[in-house]
Amino acid sequence: MCGRSGTLLQFVTPDKFKVEKGADNLTDYQFNKHVIHHTFCKTCGIKPFANGQGPKGPMIAINVRTIDGVDANKLPTNQFDGRSA
Repeated sequence: MCGRSGTLLQFVTPDKFKVEKGADNLTDYQFNKHVIHHTFCKTCGIKPFANGQGPKGPMIAINVRTIDGVDANKLPTNQFDGRSA
């Protein structure tokens, strides 16, 4: 799903993340093991972040393509094949 939608994730701990506006227009869905809340906008469907339990504890996975002023093409990346993982 992430590869098909072009999601580019950056992982942070919850203490390093804050929704500054628009939280009232977000909702979430869960799939597979139901341990991660995949957040999306009720209006446009964009998926800005997810939160849940990672291998090392609570985490936020931010889709950096949804952050104003960030050029995702200039960020260093590591490819991850989530489909086969």
